[in-house]
Parts: sequence; structure tokens; C-alpha cells
Amino acid sequence: MERFQWCEAFKVGDGTVDDQHKRIFALLADLHQDIHGKHAQLAVRETLKQLLAYTQRHFADEEALMRSVEYPQFEEHKALHDELMDKVWGMYSRCQKGDEDLSIELLVFLNDWLTEHILEKDRAIGRYIRELG
Repeated sequence: MERFQWCEAFKVGDGTVDDQHKRIFALLADLHQDIHGKHAQLAVRETLKQLLAYTQRHFADEEALMRSVEYPQFEEHKALHDELMDKVWGMYSRCQKGDEDLSIELLVFLNDWLTEHILEKDRAIGRYIRELG
């Protein structure tokens, strides 16, 4: 499987969440492409800004879903979302200050975190919802 590509293994089972995950992977793919473009620094900043905004919206939707089904690991899951956003906003700040070495570090971190998070944490939400019937 290529990096930054959504596949069926990431399917949670909630159409909205799955569509949002697909969009996040597409933004990661855009970010990867931007790094290798002519105007890399500007493009990376803009794509990263879009990724942050979209991920915030996605997390809010996912957290609303967890609350609606009284997901027992809600607090722990939300803490992971908060931790990711804090780390990525810190990276975005570094990018704004001209840290050109950040791009690859950011992509690797986001890809690894997102893959692990979806496969382990988000799929657990889907299993919980299916068990509820």
C-alpha cells in the first residue's frame, strides 16, 4: 500500500467518518506532493492549514458520534485527538517561522499517527456501534 492512501482496511463503518478519513488521507497526499513542488514552503503551509482545519472538524464530528452512543472510551479517545492537534499546531507554528526541515517529519508523523489511530482506535468505535445493534 502506498503512503497517504486510504484503503478498505481503514473502514470504520460509519459513512461520515469514513468519508472524512478519506479526505484527510487526500490532504496528506497533497501535502506530500507540495513538499516536492516549486513553491514547497508556501504550498506546505497552505495544505497544512487546510489539514488542520479539516481535522478539527472531523474530530468534533467523531467526538459527537462517540457521545451519541455513550462510547465508554470517549475521554481517552478525545485526549488522543487533543494531543495530536497540539503537536500539529506546534509543527504548523514551526512551519510559519520558516522551518524547512519540518515537512518530512510532519508527513511521517501524520501518516503513522493517522494509520495507527484509525486502525486501532477508530475501528474500535465502529465495533462498539455494531455491537449495540
